Amino acid sequence: IFALFLRPKKDHKYRFHWNLYHHGVGYAILVLGIINVFKGLDILNPENKWKSAYIIVISVLGGIAVLLEAITWIVVISRKSRSRKA
Repeated sequence: IFALFLRPKKDHKYRFHWNLYHHGVGYAILVLGIINVFKGLDILNPENKWKSAYIIVISVLGGIAVLLEAITWIVVISRKSRSRKA
């Protein structure tokens, strides 16, 4: 919530850096969470099928995230090209 108060306006010169920071921290938290689950699985030492199931679920979610990210960038780039033509 505190980040909402610190976020620069859309036309501010630091907004690009803010977006880099925001996305970087978000991705870092996701990676640390995934690593944390693997460490927990190593500590608990469950059957191998649980670790395999977790890897499959994370892989599917990662694939969906990459696909959605690509679609988002395609939409953003097409909007920018349309606004430059107008």
